[in-house]
Amino acid sequence: MFESLPEPIEKEFPVNMEAVGQATGLILYRHIITTPVSGTIKTGDKPRDRVLVYVKKTRVGVIDGTYASPSTVDVDLKVGDVLDILVENLGRVNYGPEIVDQRKGIVGNVTVGASVLSKWAIYSLPLASPPDSTDDKMTPNPSATSSPIFFTGSFDLDKVGDTFLELPGWTKGVVWVNGVNLGRYWVAGPQQSLYLPWCYLRESDNKITVLALEPTGTDSFVRGVTSRSWGNNPDPDAP
Repeated sequence: MFESLPEPIEKEFPVNMEAVGQATGLILYRHIITTPVSGTIKTGDKPRDRVLVYVKKTRVGVIDGTYASPSTVDVDLKVGDVLDILVENLGRVNYGPEIVDQRKGIVGNVTVGASVLSKWAIYSLPLASPPDSTDDKMTPNPSATSSPIFFTGSFDLDKVGDTFLELPGWTKGVVWVNGVNLGRYWVAGPQQSLYLPWCYLRESDNKITVLALEPTGTDSFVRGVTSRSWGNNPDPDAP
């Protein structure tokens, strides 16, 4: 993902997703360290919703606002380090007292210990369409332990028809087929397969893109099945 980012929006301090005209998907905040800092990282007033923290493109922790006691992430940042904060919008409620507090991304300042970080590049990633998968942007056989990462492939069919996609070995992310966003997959469930109607398919040269937000095993694959599957599993990142 980090190699296929759009043009950034430059801000002195982070702004929330809606402030950049975005309603869904992911938003990435990038800061280059100019003064050494260390301590617990805090992303605004609270995690909105699932926050993945990377230092020099290596994941160092997850802060999930859906948990009563989200995990904390401690960092030790040196001059020149690149801090990436990827925030996933998990959806909005449309009822009750929380309806007035549904802004996503980062609301407030990012701090590490007592230090407030300024000068941010903000990347809007609504995920309506997959990234351009031209050959010069793709890496053959990327490390399965890398994330976030886009995997692409193609397949042919003997006959077009409705199906459901299962993703054994994958943990969390998004799937597109022929440019159409089918939705999110998450091993936590309850949905363990994604509906793929016949109208999005063709007999030859179907393109599939899978965004893996979590490291995935080398034996992960995607398959079509005849019925929807359900199930609940522990979230691997649960505190």
